Amino acid sequence: MNALNMNMNMNMNMAAPGAVASSGGTRVRFNTMDYRKYVVLTSSSTTEAVIPASTSATRFPPYWDADLRSYEYLNEFLLAYPNWRTRLGTTTIDLTSPHMLSQAQLTLEVQQMLDVALDREDRFAEIVDQHEAEGAIGYFLGMLMIDPNRMPASNLLVRVARRIGEHVVMCLKGEFRCPRPSQLCTALVPMIDPPATPSFPAGHSLQAELIAVCLKATNPPARPVHLLDDLAERIGRNRIIAGVHYPKDHVVGKAVADWTYASLLSALPSTSKFQRLLAAATTELANQWVGLP
Repeated sequence: MNALNMNMNMNMNMAAPGAVASSGGTRVRFNTMDYRKYVVLTSSSTTEAVIPASTSATRFPPYWDADLRSYEYLNEFLLAYPNWRTRLGTTTIDLTSPHMLSQAQLTLEVQQMLDVALDREDRFAEIVDQHEAEGAIGYFLGMLMIDPNRMPASNLLVRVARRIGEHVVMCLKGEFRCPRPSQLCTALVPMIDPPATPSFPAGHSLQAELIAVCLKATNPPARPVHLLDDLAERIGRNRIIAGVHYPKDHVVGKAVADWTYASLLSALPSTSKFQRLLAAATTELANQWVGLP
């Protein structure tokens, strides 16, 4: 089995323990002294720990847990576009779910899946690594060398794109409720357990594509932007190879992601949280390559 795949080439695992990027496990801190040993006791008074006279100017650091803070940006998106689903329905994107296709059309979808299943061995480690959200995100961070500690805006942008994409795709999945391929065709045995969500459209495809187009909008230097397109395409196609998505799930997922950015996110005003985050990430990525040789 060829394990030297994109996992080795791109997933550089940039996030370090304790990084502000994600809500990882809690590290234990040790304090062997009882609190009262710090308190100075006298016969007339008790001096407690000193509290500043004024705390009004004290603020928590702006780049706190990126995965959780992404909900702020999702909220902004939903307030700006409460009718996003209605607007999506006016586009030319074919939202016919695979299970609503004719028998001949669905047979073609299944045949394509059986054809690409031959790549499972070569991409086994990569597919398993990308199955969870953090695994797929790591490929984008590695490609652009985004260290969450040094480049918090860029890291947050990736997670905002994922969060908005997650909301959009889960609403569509719930609407269409398309069975997974292995639930309709016994010839398709997925190489991993299918997620307990409907199939259409593909979440990995939609979220990876939205991450890619948001990062492309920062015009990252020293990296051909088509590599981001290639990575998003590969992440999505890996789900077809794994047998958990129809080809149409992938195609429509990408199309919805492109529409979400081009028609909605890019149209937010410059004063919006999203546009300000995009500007901050653009500066970070540009400055990453400035310095002494």
